[in-house]
Amino acid sequence: MGYFYGSIRHTTSGRKRKQPQRGRRKAYTPSGELEARSVYRRETKEYPSADIKMPANATAKPDSYRREISSQYTIAPAYNKGAYQVISRDNVKDIGK
Repeated sequence: MGYFYGSIRHTTSGRKRKQPQRGRRKAYTPSGELEARSVYRRETKEYPSADIKMPANATAKPDSYRREISSQYTIAPAYNKGAYQVISRDNVKDIGK
């Protein structure tokens, strides 16, 4: 089946189609009385969420080697858009080229 260009109110030959009658609809009236329902609640235990704090026995990893290595590099924006460049201290003079 191909693409359909044009209006759906007209046939493929160009003749206007009949539209269905759009009369006024009757308002909805419920039959019988409506019952007030209570909110459904499961009967299970409620467990508290875990603490976000760091556990007492956990220790931070030493990151002295990271600082040592990152001190040898610098970060610079690219010449014409794009991601940032990580450049060694020796090549800082070539950033804009």
